[in-house]
Amino acid sequence: MVVVVHFDTEGFSSWTASDDDGRGSCGITGELERASARLRQALQELAPGASGEVQFVRLDRYASDPSYIYGTTLLRLHRGKAIAAAE
Repeated sequence: MVVVVHFDTEGFSSWTASDDDGRGSCGITGELERASARLRQALQELAPGASGEVQFVRLDRYASDPSYIYGTTLLRLHRGKAIAAAE
């Protein structure tokens, strides 16, 4: 028996941010730049020490409930005392 697994060819970007108090947010988008911007915004709204990452994900088409297969971490950020504005 041969099982063929098909994945989305491009995939998505997942972002998650959380702080030491357990607060945080997350999301999935089709654009890496948007995921990076949302992660940065989320970290600005959390307490110093918060951290987050952007990961590559693909839709698992064979799961009984919609789910993702998480892959490579593309970006990690940590919030210090202040986040400098991008120029």
